[in-house]
Amino acid sequence: MSERGVGGYAEVSTEVGRRRHAAAFSVGLAALGLYAFGTLSIGLTRDWRLIHEDNGALHTTLALSHVRLGLRRTRAHDLFFDPRTGQGSVYGHHPPGPALIVAAAFLLTGSDGPWVARLVAVAFHLGSVFLLVELLSRVLPRGTALFGGFLMATLPMGAYFGRMVSYEPLCLLAVLLQLTGYAAFKQDGSRRGLVRLGTGVVLGGLIDWPALFFAAAITVAEVANGLRSRPRRFAPAAVPLLSAAAIVLFDAWHLWYAGHGSLTLYRDMLSSQWPAEWKALRPLPFVSSQIEVLRRYYTHAGLVSSLIVVFGMAVPRGGLARRVFDVVDAGLLGRLLPITGGAAGAYVLAAPSWAQAHAYWQFYALPFVVLSMLLVWQALRRAAAGRHEQPRGEGDGQIPGDVPRARVLAGRAAAGREPTPSLRLTGPPILISGGRRQPIDRTMARTGEHKEGEEDTHEP
Repeated sequence: MSERGVGGYAEVSTEVGRRRHAAAFSVGLAALGLYAFGTLSIGLTRDWRLIHEDNGALHTTLALSHVRLGLRRTRAHDLFFDPRTGQGSVYGHHPPGPALIVAAAFLLTGSDGPWVARLVAVAFHLGSVFLLVELLSRVLPRGTALFGGFLMATLPMGAYFGRMVSYEPLCLLAVLLQLTGYAAFKQDGSRRGLVRLGTGVVLGGLIDWPALFFAAAITVAEVANGLRSRPRRFAPAAVPLLSAAAIVLFDAWHLWYAGHGSLTLYRDMLSSQWPAEWKALRPLPFVSSQIEVLRRYYTHAGLVSSLIVVFGMAVPRGGLARRVFDVVDAGLLGRLLPITGGAAGAYVLAAPSWAQAHAYWQFYALPFVVLSMLLVWQALRRAAAGRHEQPRGEGDGQIPGDVPRARVLAGRAAAGREPTPSLRLTGPPILISGGRRQPIDRTMARTGEHKEGEEDTHEP
């Protein structure tokens, strides 16, 4: 058989393999959707009885105000209406997005039953599950990312509170739009990623405030990246910053409009609620309560994995960090972990008394905890198999090892999934070949070929 024939056969085999893997992944996504929906739809039609389901009754009441009174009367904001007196009071502690969405669902289905309101939350959470799989596949193998989707659908925090008719399931979708858009931009330099990022900020700002915490975390990450880069580039940070500023101004105007020219509720929140919470905060009981929530709703595995990852982030040059953070794209992982963990933690600290009263205040930690569990699981698998390769010893401060990452990046490039030149490593990647270490030429990252003896032109 000629070399050309062998090459053609190899190309066909590779293409067939890719198609099989894509088909298997699609089947896995379908199974994930069915599994998540089956879990979330338990008790779909029953009345509001369980703990925290008073949120469903609350949002049903607010949605019915829109349906029965009309948007002209409610001014598209949350309104408690007393039919006995004909008087209404504006509820301005949150944006009005959830009640408006539930009201639209009532009108579309012709029913105001609990099952309609629950289906809204379930639909948003299903979208979040699939977006998390997309996000995880940026730094982990697709099979592992799919497993992460099943984890999110199984953990009590997601399985129970993901069906709760409240701000959390709806806002998490907007948060994951931000994160996936940001990841797409960092890896591919995609403007569509920036559009998705801005869309997530605006949508989240119409639903609840945690979306702004994630927008702030992404802005800080991009400003820090701009300060380290040469030349300094701050333009990407403008997308979440300007989007957040625009939606905050709109929310403030909307409350003023709904309150007929009054911002009393905002003033009351900022002047009395938060200072009182911080004065009454007792640090040790607060920390203990949050650890218990993490253990109960994310399981012992989630708690331990999160602590391991936090320790690895605090000691990035340690052996534990090199093993746990050994992923395809170390640069992106190094941004996602502080963004997801920092924003979720900041939201808990912003309202500590509410965090102690409501376990779902930690709902936005789902991306961080699931990612932590997968990182620890991968490290344990490698350790059990004895196949973990030690990273290079030059100690450049990069969290994961460059040897496994260089191997994976080269494989992805050969398969047509090349990383973008915009990604910056903290040191030149290396390849072990012929018993010695040598730099990887940038052309190898694109073609899978490396020319012996050529100098690396990649800027650290």
